[in-house]
Amino acid sequence: MSETRLRLDIEISQLEKFCNQLLTRSRDIVKTHESLITLETFIKVFASGQQGSESYMAIEALIGRYTEQTRQQLLQQKNLELISALQHRDVSAVAAVHTPLSRNGFYLILQSVGAVLPRDELGALQDWSIKWTQDAKQKADKLSRYPDAPDFKAAGIVLEQYLAMVDVSRYLESLA
Repeated sequence: MSETRLRLDIEISQLEKFCNQLLTRSRDIVKTHESLITLETFIKVFASGQQGSESYMAIEALIGRYTEQTRQQLLQQKNLELISALQHRDVSAVAAVHTPLSRNGFYLILQSVGAVLPRDELGALQDWSIKWTQDAKQKADKLSRYPDAPDFKAAGIVLEQYLAMVDVSRYLESLA
């Protein structure tokens, strides 16, 4: 059986045009960012024999610029979403911001929130987040059949929400 092959040539001007079109046509910065990451990975895998060449490095730098741009836009969007979620004391919205991000990414957003909101509001948020996590843990512990193994499901608490709120309360406590 013969191997089917496809030769692919990428011109930097065409790639830049593609990336610009991707940014202007996209309505979802998360999907755009993920698409650029996928494109970057595709090139790394299928052009691995050319890594280190001038052309490869130029293409890698170009995609890197666009990926960084979308990462910044994504962080700004998530920052606004988190501020709103916290101000409305909406645990599910906090978790919606927290869940798809790395812990580091979430903490970067929390730092931005910490820099924007007034001290008294941060203090109120800290009180709320600590109380929420303590209440959730207490309910989960009470309904657990095993010591040191909280049963969040039995307590009706979504684990992702609990984890998000733990990170919020830890960060806010570090500001005090």
